[in-house]
Amino acid sequence: MAEELSAATSYTEDDFYCPVCQEVLKTPVWTVACQHVFCRKCFLIAVRESGIHCPLCHGSIVPMTCPICVSLPWGDPSQVTRNFVSHVNQRHPFDYGEFVNLQLDEETPYQTAVEESFQVNI
Repeated sequence: MAEELSAATSYTEDDFYCPVCQEVLKTPVWTVACQHVFCRKCFLIAVRESGIHCPLCHGSIVPMTCPICVSLPWGDPSQVTRNFVSHVNQRHPFDYGEFVNLQLDEETPYQTAVEESFQVNI
């Protein structure tokens, strides 16, 4: 069974980070039901505080493919992650302020886009 699991699951860098503390795993603990891995300390604290068997999914989630990775031109639809939240936080961080000028009012970008569209030569 362990050989079947390792053959069917490809591991990524994200699989070595704890979804609770977001650090590299320290004394990893593996949940049998959902196959999530946590730092032993994080797992014990989460289980003690909430009484659940998996701090991430409550034992009802399976490995998944990231829809963001798949949509990229170099995306690999066969790559799965066992910790989607950690994967998104580490691989796809998004800072709204980098893409939008927060100093402008809502109407200014629309007005600029309309003005620029009139200057396009066809």
